[in-house]
Amino acid sequence: MEQYYNSFLEHFKQPANNCLEIGSRDGHHAEIMRKLADIDPHRVYIVEPHPVSYRQILSNYPQFRTWELAVSNKPGIVEFNAIPTDQFPDHIVGTSSILSANTEFISQYWGAPHPINWIKVMTVSGMQLLELINEPEIDLCKIDVEGFTWEVLLSFGDAIRSIKSLHIEVELATVWRNQHLYSEIQHMLNFYNFKEMYYIPLYLMGNQGDAVWMRND
Repeated sequence: MEQYYNSFLEHFKQPANNCLEIGSRDGHHAEIMRKLADIDPHRVYIVEPHPVSYRQILSNYPQFRTWELAVSNKPGIVEFNAIPTDQFPDHIVGTSSILSANTEFISQYWGAPHPINWIKVMTVSGMQLLELINEPEIDLCKIDVEGFTWEVLLSFGDAIRSIKSLHIEVELATVWRNQHLYSEIQHMLNFYNFKEMYYIPLYLMGNQGDAVWMRND
């Protein structure tokens, strides 16, 4: 998060005033962003569809504005694999997703099958989310949605230009069934005139990692 915020400061030459986290699990990264930029807690926004994780965020960070929602290019009610928090550690719960895991790929790295606990959740588009937030611009935006990043970005439409920076989890290989890979996300963000700052390979032999992009003004 510190490298992300330093990139923001270097690019925009001014501090951030708000932040948005889509797919949070625990709210901790939103809190790190808030502390780095000294953001008013009431201008920290979180979207988390996992019902238990959502309640944990409300308990830990009651001043943040948090919604029990997913973000999708197809708003409505969808199935979501909400991995039970009382049966699995945090890093496994963090792989809860709208998408099904590509078991053939995952099995190469995991010693057990990917847990399954499908529930129904509500989704909104990125454009609808921006209406809920009601800020002229979003300064810091972190997206960690386990293979669903392309759909989340697409759902903002042209309003994605109201987001100044993006910290996104991406995949170079098909970790999730029917997912869009980083090359497609790069194409979209280039189209909307964002600049790629860096990619850090983190997991699955470098096939999953974090990328940071800044809006060109």
